[in-house]
Amino acid sequence: MQTARPGDRVQVHYVKRFQDGSVASSRERAPLEMTVGIDHPRLPGLGLALVGLAPGSSTKVNVPTERAYGPPDPARVHRWARTRFPEKQSLPIGKWVLVANSQGRRRLVRILEVRGKMVVVDTNHRRAGQALELEVELLGIQTP
Repeated sequence: MQTARPGDRVQVHYVKRFQDGSVASSRERAPLEMTVGIDHPRLPGLGLALVGLAPGSSTKVNVPTERAYGPPDPARVHRWARTRFPEKQSLPIGKWVLVANSQGRRRLVRILEVRGKMVVVDTNHRRAGQALELEVELLGIQTP
């Protein structure tokens, strides 16, 4: 029976459970393709945990904060001009909003404070500071 080895391209389904109780799953979507031994942006900390698994097998991995999305970084809290946001956009404190940078790339930021023409935002990943549990099912191994 074929088992996953470092460097193999594989297809997986996953369930992520976060410390705040939220859950993210790929079960209703197409399988995620990844390379065994290389962390995928959606599955940080998975690394080599798939080595030795056969298609149809599952594994659970507890990923500490440092290997997941990292601890919150105070240097990622910024003061921005209100003009960086659309004029009529509501900026509720504590909520995540989309903002575009000068190149047009959109990203989520959390609104911490609004003071007249200045907005304090947190640009840390929304899961920063949380460990997570990954439950990953190996669906298939691509043969070269």
